[in-house]
Amino acid sequence: MKKIRAWVFAVLMAVVLCACGEEQELADISTVEGDGYVAIIWEERTYVPFCVVSKNDCGALIGYVDGNANDRVCEYKDYPSTEWIANYLTMDGGALLYKEVNVVDIPDGLQSEYEWND
Repeated sequence: MKKIRAWVFAVLMAVVLCACGEEQELADISTVEGDGYVAIIWEERTYVPFCVVSKNDCGALIGYVDGNANDRVCEYKDYPSTEWIANYLTMDGGALLYKEVNVVDIPDGLQSEYEWND
């Protein structure tokens, strides 16, 4: 009987702990056509394409582009998401790094693949 009580208690605690965890709300993210590129709009910020990066360097999921679960926007390494985000399709191999349009301080090792972005 003690084993059954202990098992029931463990199951109940697991359910309670799972119910207490807050699920992160994903952001509403959209796109807009720029002059020869597609920009990402998140909250009040506009992000423009910067360079191709490894999907392995993508961090926590921020949201989906236009609600498409296969078109993901995530944090990039330990860079602030107010300045840098990455976008990738789940079936592709790479990711595209985006910078917020007002960012002028470019981290070492990153170089834009677009002339208009220098």
